[in-house]
Amino acid sequence: MPAYTIVTTSAAQGSDEAEINTLADDFGNESEAIGYARRMADEMLGLATQLSLDFDYSNVSLYEGDLIDEELDPQNPSFVGMWILDEAAVAFISAAEVRENEGAEPAPQ
Repeated sequence: MPAYTIVTTSAAQGSDEAEINTLADDFGNESEAIGYARRMADEMLGLATQLSLDFDYSNVSLYEGDLIDEELDPQNPSFVGMWILDEAAVAFISAAEVRENEGAEPAPQ
């Protein structure tokens, strides 16, 4: 069974700190790992609703391999994708989409 590493990052509005948790586990395939990460994202969203927290920046990222002791970010070649959380739902962004957007010009503010 292939190993995957899931990194959850959450920060509430008004906080200067983010909580980061990492776990590595074996899954039958990438689809199963993505589904598990989705359930984690849904649970985080449900918990935020119960506690009346407003997320500032929160996601559940998925990486291929047991990378528990590594510094991980979307530039890592093992990055599969991430679930982005907002007030109402979660949305998946694949590694290909993240890398595609790297070359895009930032929007003027």
